[in-house]
Amino acid sequence: MKTPNKVRKGKLHPSSTPEDVPYCESPSKVSKSDQTGVFIPGNHEAEMCYGGEADLHKHVTGCKKNPGHKGFIPLKDFNINYLPSRYHDDDLISETIKTLAALTVQVKSKFTSLKRPEFYPDTQVPYPCYNDRGSHVMRLGTGRVQYVYKSKERNGPCGCAKCQVSATPSKVWGKVDVLTATHVVFDASEARQTRCVLGFDDNKSPVVSLDGWQKEGKADIERDWCELSYVTCDLELVDELDKMCESFYDLCGKVKDKYMRFVNVDKLTVIVSHPHGCPKQVSVGQWTHRRERDVKWTRYWYTTCTCPGSSGAYVYRLGYDGGFWYPHPHSGSNSEGNYSGEYCD
Repeated sequence: MKTPNKVRKGKLHPSSTPEDVPYCESPSKVSKSDQTGVFIPGNHEAEMCYGGEADLHKHVTGCKKNPGHKGFIPLKDFNINYLPSRYHDDDLISETIKTLAALTVQVKSKFTSLKRPEFYPDTQVPYPCYNDRGSHVMRLGTGRVQYVYKSKERNGPCGCAKCQVSATPSKVWGKVDVLTATHVVFDASEARQTRCVLGFDDNKSPVVSLDGWQKEGKADIERDWCELSYVTCDLELVDELDKMCESFYDLCGKVKDKYMRFVNVDKLTVIVSHPHGCPKQVSVGQWTHRRERDVKWTRYWYTTCTCPGSSGAYVYRLGYDGGFWYPHPHSGSNSEGNYSGEYCD
């Protein structure tokens, strides 16, 4: 798979068939002590571009996390045959994953906050990018459009990049919320220099960027999720994203109703992400175990393939959630495997 924009060197996954990328084996049993153990953060999976985006091909070819990148399926090649046989005749599943892919964005941040802590809360584990504070190193991750507000009755002019420099900014605009990981975008100072790229399905796809960040975004460093809020006066885009969000939540609900009985059998987990800053890739695996904290909050571990650049991608557990209320973002990997941030379950 070619790296993005003008970078043409290196391939993420040169060929893929259901035989090349088999559905993952059933996860091994996890002991009770593992289930209740203390969480220790591992390696984050934001892609750091110290040499600029032109060096991304080096990250692809020199990847130590997943050499050869077997397990990633280019979006254009993904089909239902990559899933367990019980789902092969179900257009519902295919449509749900393709809609998830349409809502998946590449997150590009060009600044590292001076307020990043030295360690994760209540640990001595180094927090990502602490040593890069104040720098303009490019940091790449993944996110998902979570909510769209398209009311035309807004106070004040549009704050998108185009309108900010226009003598006649639009008075009609919409808001788009994107969920990613906090270690990808830590606070407002980083969010102001972050843009989200829609439509990067392959190197020939037309893309649209969201860059009019608004102050009402939220972040949780401990649970590692961040909500970015953008404005745009592209009402056609707002309407399209709004319809896709509604469709995705509706499809997730239908999948849940139909496959709830298989939730703890297949433990099917799908991630659409931008590993190494490349076009969208689909990976399929299983969640292996989860941990609950304070009753409400859960974190998942899974065999689904990820790489640097996958941080913040939505971890979709088919049949288990309804899409909107349980958006666990991918966070990193430790000795137990790939894991998500914490969210309600």
